[in-house]
Amino acid sequence: MRAGILASMTDGDPATPSALRRLRPRPPAPGPVVLRRDDLPAWVWTGLHLDGVLVPLWRDTSRVAGAPEDRTVRASAFTHLVPRRGAVGRLAAAWVHAGGPPPARVTVLVRSGARRPEPHADRTAAEADLVDDDLVQVGDVLVTSVARTAVDVARWEPAPVAVRVLRDLLPHGLDPRDALRRLETHAGGRGLRAARATLRQV
Repeated sequence: MRAGILASMTDGDPATPSALRRLRPRPPAPGPVVLRRDDLPAWVWTGLHLDGVLVPLWRDTSRVAGAPEDRTVRASAFTHLVPRRGAVGRLAAAWVHAGGPPPARVTVLVRSGARRPEPHADRTAAEADLVDDDLVQVGDVLVTSVARTAVDVARWEPAPVAVRVLRDLLPHGLDPRDALRRLETHAGGRGLRAARATLRQV
């Protein structure tokens, strides 16, 4: 019956539908998908995990249960630790791109000569010869590209770890032959021989 009344009110009156639409309650704005422990009182944080509303993501960050864990969500775990001049790199970048076991700490890379971020228990920092093509924007932070991430992981991580991580990157666009070619731009740098051997295994 209400539907019929509503139809009769709107028939022939083009002004009415917009007026009615203005009276309808607006849907609530979507909340954040990723939350930090500091965002909530301790008892709320614990309760939301016990109730299955939040699931752990990385260290003191969690995501809303049911929300897909994509690379934007994973990158959000690092937002508070990465300054604008920095980029997520190495194992942390591999986790952003491919998921899997999360890193113990986030590695923040800054361009050579730039000021490194202050020491933090959850962060390591290093200078790197970064160019614009080495970086991609993921959510609110910069992350090294898949190719650059592969080169860095192959250079700086032990071979058993690096091989596993690089194989995880294969479905996400890694071309090991391209990564081998990119190594040549780092002539004279550390870890090149080991990196070549690692990439050939992949």
